[in-house]
Amino acid sequence: MKDFLRELDQKGKLKRVSKELSTDLEISSVLFALQDQAMLFERVSESHLSAAGNIYATPELMKLGLDIPQGQELAEFAGNSIAAPASIKGHVSSFDNSAWDYNVQADLKELPILKHYDKEAGNYITAGIVAAKFPGTDLENLSFHRMLVLSKNKLAARIVPRHLDQIAREMDRQKVPVSIVIGPPPAVFLAASLQTEYGLSEYKIANKMMDQKLELNTSELNDIAVPTDSEIVLEGYLDYQELTKEGPFVDLTGTYDDIREQPVITIQRMHYRKDSVYQIVLAGSKEHALFMGLPQELKIRNVLSRSIPKIRGINLTPSGNGYFHCVVSIEKANDGDGKTAIMNCLASSHPLKLVIAVDIDVDPFNLSDVEWALATRFQADRGLVQVNGARGSSLDPSSGKSAVTSKLGLDATLPLKGDKSKFERAKITLSPVAASVISAAS
Repeated sequence: MKDFLRELDQKGKLKRVSKELSTDLEISSVLFALQDQAMLFERVSESHLSAAGNIYATPELMKLGLDIPQGQELAEFAGNSIAAPASIKGHVSSFDNSAWDYNVQADLKELPILKHYDKEAGNYITAGIVAAKFPGTDLENLSFHRMLVLSKNKLAARIVPRHLDQIAREMDRQKVPVSIVIGPPPAVFLAASLQTEYGLSEYKIANKMMDQKLELNTSELNDIAVPTDSEIVLEGYLDYQELTKEGPFVDLTGTYDDIREQPVITIQRMHYRKDSVYQIVLAGSKEHALFMGLPQELKIRNVLSRSIPKIRGINLTPSGNGYFHCVVSIEKANDGDGKTAIMNCLASSHPLKLVIAVDIDVDPFNLSDVEWALATRFQADRGLVQVNGARGSSLDPSSGKSAVTSKLGLDATLPLKGDKSKFERAKITLSPVAASVISAAS
C-alpha cells in the first residue's frame, strides 16, 4: 500500500493532514466530509503510526493503483482476473522477523483503530483482511470482516455465512488459525473484496492482476501466507466457542446495523514497522459502496452478457449505496429485452431493489440523462415490473429481519418498430467560433 500512497502523493492526489487528530470520531469526520479525497493523517493522538483513508474512494483511484490500461473498466479487469487466476510459483517465502520493527505480543491499542460514528459500540478495524486456509489445502481464503476491539488482544468479528464461516464449519467450529492483513497491495485489497467460488484463493486473482509479481511470506505462528508488502499483520485464531455481542455499527446504508452474537478473534502476535500506515475504510462511504457494489456488478454483467447483444454500461448508483439501485443501458434486439434485462439483474443480484433499463443512447452514469429517459420514454402501464416477497439484503433496514423485500423495474427503452425521431434529443451544430467562446467562458 505504501508504494501506492507514494504514487498518489507524487501525482498530487493525496491530501496530507499534519494536524494531530484523534481516533475518536475526529479522523472519521474528516473522511466523511471529504469522501472523494485520498487522505493521509500523519499525526494520530492515540498512536505513533499514521493512518490513511479514502484511498480507493473512486474507480479512478483503484484503477491507478492497479495500473489498469486506459479505457478498460474496473469490473472488466476484475472479471478477467477471476476467469484466469495465476498460481504463485514457489508459493511463499519463509517469514522474516527482521523485516518488521515490531514483532510483539498483541496490544491492539498500539494501532490507530477508529471509532467511526457516535453510537457505535467502540473502535472497529474496517480494512482488515482475514486470511485462513481452506481445510486440507495450502490455499488461503481472503475476506473482509468488521472487527470490534474488545481488549488489547481480542476482537469481535462479524462473520456472514460465506467462505470463512464454511471453513469453520468444516473444522467443526474448532479454533481457526487466521492472519489479519492491513494495508496490502491494491490488487490484494480488490481481490479480497470479490465473491468467488469456494476453494479459489484470492491470492491467485491478485497475482493475475499484478502480472504474477505478488510476493508472499508465511506468517510466523500459523503458516498462513500474507503479502510481503503488508503494512500490518495480526496473527491469532477465530473461536466460535467464544461468542460476544457485536454492534451497533454503521453499515453500507449509513444506518446502524443490529447487535448480534458473534465469534471472537484472539490476537497472539502483531507485526508492523515504524513507518507502517494503518488503513481505514469508512463504513457507509463511497469507498465502502464501491467495494460492496463491484461483486454485484460482476454478477449482473455475467448474466446480461448471455442475454443482451450489447451493453453500454451498468451503473450501481452512488445514491443507491452502490448496492440497491441499478441502471443498465442496452441495445435491444427484441422488444422484450428491456424487461429481460430487468429480470436478469434482479435475479443475479439479490440486494437490488430498483432496476432502470434505458436505451444505448442514454448514459447510465449521467442520472440527468436517465431521468430524461424516464420522463420521455417510460409509461407505467407497459414498462413497470414489480416483484413482491423476494430475497433482499439484511443491510436494508426497510426489509426487516427476514430480509424479504419488494423489487421494482422501470423499462424506459423504446419499441424497436415505429418512428423514433420524436424521441431524439435536438442538437446544435457547434462552429469553431462558438466553441472558442464556450471554452473561454468555462
